[in-house]
Amino acid sequence: MPNFAQIDKVIQANLDKFRKPGALTVRPGYKISGGWITQQPAIVVTVQKKVPNINPNDAVPSSVGGVPTDVREATTIQKLRYTSPERHAALTAMMRPEFQQPEFPLERDVQTGKLLAKKAPPAAVAEHTAKPKVPYTAPANCALTPVEDTMSITCNVSPDAGWLELSEFLKNINSQLTVGMYDCTSAHVLNGLLAGLKGKPQLSLVLDHPAPNPSRDQTDEQTQAALSKALGKREQFAWAAEGNDPMVTKAIFPNAYHIKVAVKDHTSFWLSSGNWNNSNQPDIDPFAAGANKAQIDATANKSDRDWHVIVEHAGLSKTFETYLLNDRVQAAKVQVKATPAAAAAVNPLLEALAESPEVPVRGASTAWQYFQPKTITNQKIKVQPLLTPDKGAGNYAKNILTLIQSAQKTLDIQTQYIHPPKQGVDAAFQALISAVQDRIKNKVQVRVILSEYEATGGWLEKLQEAGLDTSVVRIQNGVHNKAFVVDSEVVALGSQNWSGDGVLRNRDASLIIYNQDAAQYFEQIFSYDWTAHAKQKLTSEVSTSSKSNSRNVAA
Repeated sequence: MPNFAQIDKVIQANLDKFRKPGALTVRPGYKISGGWITQQPAIVVTVQKKVPNINPNDAVPSSVGGVPTDVREATTIQKLRYTSPERHAALTAMMRPEFQQPEFPLERDVQTGKLLAKKAPPAAVAEHTAKPKVPYTAPANCALTPVEDTMSITCNVSPDAGWLELSEFLKNINSQLTVGMYDCTSAHVLNGLLAGLKGKPQLSLVLDHPAPNPSRDQTDEQTQAALSKALGKREQFAWAAEGNDPMVTKAIFPNAYHIKVAVKDHTSFWLSSGNWNNSNQPDIDPFAAGANKAQIDATANKSDRDWHVIVEHAGLSKTFETYLLNDRVQAAKVQVKATPAAAAAVNPLLEALAESPEVPVRGASTAWQYFQPKTITNQKIKVQPLLTPDKGAGNYAKNILTLIQSAQKTLDIQTQYIHPPKQGVDAAFQALISAVQDRIKNKVQVRVILSEYEATGGWLEKLQEAGLDTSVVRIQNGVHNKAFVVDSEVVALGSQNWSGDGVLRNRDASLIIYNQDAAQYFEQIFSYDWTAHAKQKLTSEVSTSSKSNSRNVAA
């Protein structure tokens, strides 16, 4: 089979065959057949719009130079890169990571034959994101070593029982709640916080400032204003010291304070893949007597799959609290007093992007099975805390690599996306992808569920280029967790997305729990998702060839 360099030579020698009405770009890639990616190299042509029954003179040939073609309708982001490079640069500089789409080094403007150029973002956005970097400094004398001790763990998932368990955790705070959070824009979560902090409890909070969440009730600024008004001097607060946060002058973390951890009264903690917003913590109770199943299913179909744990153990709680307090102290040194104008200028673009057509509309009438929480009480359990970007015993990449390599029978992975690194970059992240493929080659049953965001723009092609067999991959709308179950014995869950920054550089937290009961609880939910909700089907924007003639091109 031809490699991409050889296919690019075929493209350059036959550009006239791709210059059809509405054609935008052409590049080497892989053929999509039956709605799913194949290993067949192909010439990929993106177009403004696809329509059936096109005039044959306006159609791209089914093959060129002996290489099959695959015509796809460009996503909103891809069209922007072609039609408005500066706006595209502004968006990609500040958008949520899940909206990012890959760039292909051999993608060419179909009209000129030139490689697509990468534009710099507008000056205001560049100034906003180009903050001086501050080295990350971990707290002294607080190693992230594994703990094996008697403890209680409550395992639960969203949309099923995430808010039910979190709301109970937030009640009756006696002295202190210490929180590190990426996004807090849900009214019912804010109300739960305010109720739990009535009286004398203190709040320590580090909050990020991500692009607007489509499910929000209020902004993160409004959340903080409400907390500040209610708590006054009982709150110690800092905006996260990350590169995209408009409320800081310097960056410790490149582009996200992505952690989701809350420590209560120094003795227990909640750790999750889910933010404190409506899609991650939907306000439903499917287990209540007389619950309206249709209404609950409708909410579930607009919500995310997230995994959570609540751990009752003073030692582990103290460890996480020490790191969260250190984050706040470090971030407090780089705060600004007013929101820069750049954020206000870019946010409307980000909000418009959230409504773009390649993001599947949720809310279809799909029935759900709901899983009760599981509490493992006073058992001796081994737990490994993981923090990014920390090195040493609690390093995420090192520990997860060992975990993947340990799989002998089964390896289940459910994560929002996998954005492979460029060749020669982020070797520790590439090693994780290679380790998954190694387990496949060694006859381990590997199942990978990714979200709808992996199915747009060509990410599965990038994943295949990175060496992963995509036949083990399925797509499920709303996947937001970042989790692994190994041999029905060990489970890992937390907030690290599989990108270079998520695995290696941003602030994230996970746990590895060496306990069969916990592993099998989450495994049954994974298996349910694999069967009932996950499909080998790309979104219509990517796989339009499955519903019309694959050579269609329209003006």
